[in-house]
Amino acid sequence: MLLNKNIVSKSAHPVSTFKQKVNMQRGRFSHRPRNDPRYYDGAYPFIQTGNVVKASTTNEKIKFTQTLNELGLSTSRIFDERVVVITIAANIGYTAILDYPACFPDSLVALTSKDNKVSLEYLNIYIRLIREYVESLAPQAAQKNINLKQMSKLPIILPDMGKQELIVSIMEKAYTEKMAKEKEANVLLESIDDYLLKELGFDLPQTGDILIKNRMFYVNSSELIEKRFDPFYYQTHFTDLEAHAHNNSFIKLGNFITSVSYGASVENCYTNEGIPFLRIKDLKENKIHSEEIVYLPNEMEKKLSSSRVQRGDVLISRSGTIGVCSVVDDAHDGFAFGSFMIKFSLSNINEKFVAYFINSSIGKMYFERNKIGAVQGNITIPIIKKLPIPSITRVKQNNIVRHLDNIVDNAAKLKQQSVNSIENGLLQVKRILFGGEL
Repeated sequence: MLLNKNIVSKSAHPVSTFKQKVNMQRGRFSHRPRNDPRYYDGAYPFIQTGNVVKASTTNEKIKFTQTLNELGLSTSRIFDERVVVITIAANIGYTAILDYPACFPDSLVALTSKDNKVSLEYLNIYIRLIREYVESLAPQAAQKNINLKQMSKLPIILPDMGKQELIVSIMEKAYTEKMAKEKEANVLLESIDDYLLKELGFDLPQTGDILIKNRMFYVNSSELIEKRFDPFYYQTHFTDLEAHAHNNSFIKLGNFITSVSYGASVENCYTNEGIPFLRIKDLKENKIHSEEIVYLPNEMEKKLSSSRVQRGDVLISRSGTIGVCSVVDDAHDGFAFGSFMIKFSLSNINEKFVAYFINSSIGKMYFERNKIGAVQGNITIPIIKKLPIPSITRVKQNNIVRHLDNIVDNAAKLKQQSVNSIENGLLQVKRILFGGEL
């Protein structure tokens, strides 16, 4: 209602509705179960919600990852005209232009113009402008979704075609800038590993060499005593890394650990206030990033006593994506943390250097080799304590950390600039449509 009011009363241009201006056709794939392999691997592209979401955030062409065969086509439908595709389930309101014949399920809707008053490119950008409102139409059920009846009532602003073309060009420029900034940031972040390995004197084989070289190898039985017996553990690139550690000055991480503990196992009993809680999704490489802070009830204080972090503690993921590591910053001092993470405190070593080392390809190889569990791998406190850490001076540790912190900071600035590119583009579009901000 608020959006309708804003658009109808503030728009500098005529306003209509989707029902009057936009054709809407739902996709179809009626067979259940949807993952039945008999219907796939054919000649017909089959796009899914995730493909559209990804294309929407980058403004790129929709890339398909599945295809239907003739049997699959018989239970679906092919869209062979150029359309805007919008997601209406789970991730709602994301759009991209489909410019090749493809099929898709009923969680996606094809949009075309009913007349020559609306270009597809403008419609694509316009829906992105009001996406949050479109999403808010969905009932707060277990699986959020909207329907065609709800979409038909959406207001649509109709500037002349010249203004529509200007809006599209503004946003295309914004997305181009966004992608360039993100690419530059990713190049910086990818340079971290090369720099760290060079500073520490490592020369690891390329991934292709690991996959192809030495698929067959021999291990003396004497090497297996009191060790694991599986061949995975003795792959050449693992043993080469182990030999490098033995031939150089390395110290086990456990020598620096002053305290260590597992996170708390809690149910999803989140509240609006209480004890702030870190989930595994909040732990990133070299950064803790809690987009939405959740809280646990204060009455759980006793249970969480050993599962609280302080500034300077190191957190590491023990399951899922194993070995993701970061140092706790001021913003997360005092948070509780979940059971998929392990916390440890250090002395006589730069904790950020340890985190950078764990997140490097060396650390990843160590945890990949030593993880336990057949179905879902995980790591334990003893595995963490046995991690070999290069024995270098504190001065060199600090120099490495300063250099890598600078890279991370510059990458973060570039990523923020990429976000600003889109926000500035949308602000220009709002000025065109409303003569000011919404």
